[in-house]
Amino acid sequence: MPTLNWLIQESSLNNLRLITGENHILKEIKSVNVLDNPDVLKWFKQNELILTTGYCFKDDPMLQRQMIKDMSDIGCTALAIKTKRFFRQIPEAMIDEAKKLDFPIIELPYFYSFSEISQLIFQQIYKEKNTQAEHEQRFLSNFMQQILNHEPISTSLQQIARFFVIPVLLIDINYTPIASAFPYKNNDINEDDLRSLTDFLSLQIMKNTADSFCKINGQNYSLQTFSLYNQAGYLCFLHKQNSISLIPTSKFLQNIIQLLTFACVQNQTLSTSYSNNSTFFLHFLVHHKQNNVEEIKKLCSFYGFDYRKEWICLTISLQNIPEKAKSSFLPKLNKFVKNTSLEYCSIFTCFNNNLFCIYFLFPANYHRLQALHQVQNFALNLQTNFNEIPIFMGISACHKKITNISRAFKESLKSLQHQQQINDFKPGSYLHQIPLHLLNQSSSNLLIHNILQPLLDFDCQNDTKLVHTLKVYFSCNYNASQAAKILYLHRNTMLNRLEKIKEILQTDFNNSNENILIYLSLAALEV
Repeated sequence: MPTLNWLIQESSLNNLRLITGENHILKEIKSVNVLDNPDVLKWFKQNELILTTGYCFKDDPMLQRQMIKDMSDIGCTALAIKTKRFFRQIPEAMIDEAKKLDFPIIELPYFYSFSEISQLIFQQIYKEKNTQAEHEQRFLSNFMQQILNHEPISTSLQQIARFFVIPVLLIDINYTPIASAFPYKNNDINEDDLRSLTDFLSLQIMKNTADSFCKINGQNYSLQTFSLYNQAGYLCFLHKQNSISLIPTSKFLQNIIQLLTFACVQNQTLSTSYSNNSTFFLHFLVHHKQNNVEEIKKLCSFYGFDYRKEWICLTISLQNIPEKAKSSFLPKLNKFVKNTSLEYCSIFTCFNNNLFCIYFLFPANYHRLQALHQVQNFALNLQTNFNEIPIFMGISACHKKITNISRAFKESLKSLQHQQQINDFKPGSYLHQIPLHLLNQSSSNLLIHNILQPLLDFDCQNDTKLVHTLKVYFSCNYNASQAAKILYLHRNTMLNRLEKIKEILQTDFNNSNENILIYLSLAALEV
């Protein structure tokens, strides 16, 4: 992304001056906006460059200070003000407030139009994105070639560390570090230090928090973890305590994790505990994407999977279960599944050391929603019977085409992973999560901006939790009494909150189309 330094020193614009905020000269510019009246402040975003003539606040020092404070709180990159138009020079009140907050102010020459500045910045953003895409493509090509050449896993990790310029760890399902790599070789961790990290890694990954740090080579680090595709371990990025900038979950990163998973399986770097035949069927679900129909039929016939029926896949993560406890947990789980009787349904199971998959096979003409309800009830009963160890579960949609056997597994895995991300041990349903899986960043922002933003602003300004209240109310099917119980509120208090929400959102929850938009907006908050 272009930075303030690029804008002032390297772009084709001349005579731009950084008045305050010299410490932020390398701050990124991700977008551009115009300040023409005070009301538009609520639409500004983080890392946005704000352009203004200053007309809307030219005679109001108090407003000048407040706007600087608001932009600093939002995280805007800088405020660029035209001089020689409404200001002979930038007001002292603004400079003084900006210095207090260490917020950048740029003096713009009057002869540049805002459209000219905006066009230049957006062209640079587009150019850098294209350059980054080419860079990522070259990396993936080289990375794949290394894996096909059967090079050691340490080489692959070294490539990842150098590309992201950040240390990385590969750890197994028991949270034991297998290998590490730093951007510069001479900083690698020795084996004793690696082994000593196991307790910290297990604690932080299970909690899924970034508020604790471990010391490596005299430096404090926090972890950002990503599960490998076969759930046999994790790729971890080590962020320095004083400079945490999380790696975004992009398609590029997903490709890296997929290739790294393949390399680990190919080199047998991580144990997958293939100790029984059903595990090979699960291995097929995880790894074999391009099998033709005849190959899948042979596999199903061999393992006893009746592909003529329709099926729903329930996947259970075994990651939270200590290794010593698995030897007793799995037989109990198997027994529970075998003793379960569902109407018109047969059961097929496959598992490894990390995942336990249950396929519920229904007749081809069976009511699909009824089938889903049966599987959800089974999952809730399972959760009740094994409540001593919290486990994550994901449920797929109902499928019938033989090539969708693997798809059902992947849907259940996506649903399970979402439950892990929000740390919710209730069984997750892919169908119920579809808005989360389909909404992209653009449509999510659009929904939030048009529907929920007034409520979010009210919560922020008044330290209330009306958005959470609305979410619980919707989850209770508009039952105020039930929602009040969940929120530990008196029913009258709940009703008062709902009236306030209606007033802010300008709705009464009687319009089904608007209710759908509100539901999607609430889902968008999780994207």
